[in-house]
Amino acid sequence: MPTMTEVTSTLNQERTILIDEIQGLPDSTLNQKGLVGEWSIKNVLAHLNSWEQVVVQMLPERLATGVTPKVLSDSVADEDAWNAQEVNSSEHMTPQEQLAQFQQTRQDLLQLIHDIGEEGLQRSHPWASWQGTVAEYILEAIGEHEREHRESVLAAIQSLQKR
Repeated sequence: MPTMTEVTSTLNQERTILIDEIQGLPDSTLNQKGLVGEWSIKNVLAHLNSWEQVVVQMLPERLATGVTPKVLSDSVADEDAWNAQEVNSSEHMTPQEQLAQFQQTRQDLLQLIHDIGEEGLQRSHPWASWQGTVAEYILEAIGEHEREHRESVLAAIQSLQKR
């Protein structure tokens, strides 16, 4: 079972890899649609940020009640529509503003992990649909999701560099 230190270290490593790769890219590249599927790199950051915000918002309630909060059920009811709505709601932001929000949401998640504490992170089967620990949920819901999209962003950057 992952400890608090392992969870935060893993999340921080993943984030550092992503930030290091996009740091220094011009805003025009970060805003370029179609680099990562139909999205820009900025759109990917908006998507990752929106999902992380959902986890930060819903996890305390879900841990307390075992019930799926509305914010989570809304986001998974039609994931494609929810993703499009969330990405579109961030279109007005500059890449640097999006990056700042992305970093702030991570700080909010790290604070939540701290607030849950070691004992809370080790809690098994915290709700009916999750058999693992809270720590394992965070690593899968946030860490694996970010890793998947990070790999797509890195592939897009490598593709640009080959041009």
